[in-house]
Amino acid sequence: MSEPARAFRELVKNSSIMFLLNVAGAGVSVITIPVMLAIAGVDAYGHLVLVQSIALTVFTVCGFQYWQGMLVALPGHRLSPARLRAEVVRSLRFETLAVAAVAAAMAVLAWWGPEQIKEFSALNLMLLALSAVFPVIGTHTAYFRLVNRYNVLLVAGFLANLLKLLVLFVVSHYQPTLGNMVLAYTLPELARCTLLFSIIFASERGLPGELEAETLTPQRLAEVGKWSTLQAICELPVAQLDRLIIGFSLPGYTLGVFSILKRIYGLVNLATAPFYSTSIPEFARHVNRGDLAGAYALWGKTMRMLFAVTALAGGLCYLTKFIWMPLLFPVLRDYVPEFLVVLVTAVVAGTFVTTHAFYWGMGKLRQTTIISVGSNLLYLAELWLLTLYFGLLGAVSAFLIHVLFVAMVKIILLRRLRAKNL
Repeated sequence: MSEPARAFRELVKNSSIMFLLNVAGAGVSVITIPVMLAIAGVDAYGHLVLVQSIALTVFTVCGFQYWQGMLVALPGHRLSPARLRAEVVRSLRFETLAVAAVAAAMAVLAWWGPEQIKEFSALNLMLLALSAVFPVIGTHTAYFRLVNRYNVLLVAGFLANLLKLLVLFVVSHYQPTLGNMVLAYTLPELARCTLLFSIIFASERGLPGELEAETLTPQRLAEVGKWSTLQAICELPVAQLDRLIIGFSLPGYTLGVFSILKRIYGLVNLATAPFYSTSIPEFARHVNRGDLAGAYALWGKTMRMLFAVTALAGGLCYLTKFIWMPLLFPVLRDYVPEFLVVLVTAVVAGTFVTTHAFYWGMGKLRQTTIISVGSNLLYLAELWLLTLYFGLLGAVSAFLIHVLFVAMVKIILLRRLRAKNL
């Protein structure tokens, strides 16, 4: 089997495992969101989303994504188990500091006590923050991706989501309170993190590769981690700040609907979203070895496949809305145009997800950050202007414009690089 064919098969296999993991999480969210809406209403759900967005913003700003450096710099190098664990410990230290910053922010939020968090006690705020942060810790996922043990992530994620589902059913039947619901979200994620790190520190698995470990410099990992952190901060307008703007300026009801629409956006992209994280090591492996032709071939092949998958998912979601919408999210029946815009955005984003991974894997760290800064400032301006005149439809339309703009810019730049180097 040729090297490009092997890389593509490996990428599809690993992404499929991550897809199954995401399906397990999506199955829980599809059931739990209606349960939460029934218990607390759309307003309280919107305020819950606001608290979690604050926590994720603090975690992003205060965290150093050393684990992203592991994903880009380590592939192709031969590392002993002890050396690989040392990199894991170094990455975990950075993320632990970020979690501590989130806890401090929640303490300040509880002391401040704005109107939007009146439903939550100080303990609930802390648990809500942890339930948002635990799933995005990247150190353990980077390790299992590097050693090609995606099945461990699948099993741990499935067990955590199964436990979450069981606890939520118990809570909804016996003690349907918002505090118990928050607790049900947090404990399974804590158990998942504990299990994964226990496996890592008990493992004797190293990292195979053609390059010697001595050729790998700490500066390389730190450099990628630095730019990755800046990139994540630059992406905050799309990832969290839009929720903060809507949450603090409009009623919780509006943020609740916006959050549900973004959750549907994520559901449509369940099969394609894993390709971003799983393709970075594959692209980096090609680039590190100087095989640019293979990297470009892999990029083109994945885009064609991802468009077919996402278009099919988006089409089915729209055609079957008369079945699931009244049962799960009846509030969306008054927002069909917004729903359609979100589906189109999901198809566009899903198609070009490996474009962003490829540009990052090419080592264009500074350029990626510049693109993110410019595009996200533009997004915030669009969000304010379009929301002012068109409400929620304007907000989701601003998101579509942003996704199209970033994808087109990176495609143009990648094609120029291809013409220059091949």
